[in-house]
Amino acid sequence: MRTIVLGIGNPVLTDDAVGIKVARHFEGVVDTEILMTTDFKVLDKLLGYDRAIIVDGVRLGDAPGTVREFTPDDLFYTYTFSGTHNLSLPTTLKIGYELFGPEMPREIKIVTVEVADATSFGRECTPEVAAAVPEAVSRIKKHLFPAGKEPQA
Repeated sequence: MRTIVLGIGNPVLTDDAVGIKVARHFEGVVDTEILMTTDFKVLDKLLGYDRAIIVDGVRLGDAPGTVREFTPDDLFYTYTFSGTHNLSLPTTLKIGYELFGPEMPREIKIVTVEVADATSFGRECTPEVAAAVPEAVSRIKKHLFPAGKEPQA
């Protein structure tokens, strides 16, 4: 099953980098891409994959560092999803399914981390968000490697 982990964020805006920091844990294990936006470049990276895991920092009103998991359907119909980028991820994915249908991954999981500060310049996340990285990585591993069948390094 062709799988991609897509980390979204800005590496120099404190907590906005959390998606990148989480995704980097999977480099060399599965295809991994880093983007600084949730626009149509996301579709360019996802097309042709069977499964995708997207990780991003968000503002949903939870406590900073809260890790959540969504499917595209959750985002389309349940939540007002406000990322830190211009074109929202749900909008981009919806357009992708409408335009590219079968070329889009059959399975998409979105893992989010609630940010505290995504506007200050800095290469390190705030303590609450940095502490959430291992949990986000663990949740992604559960999707990638059911029953703990993680490849040995």
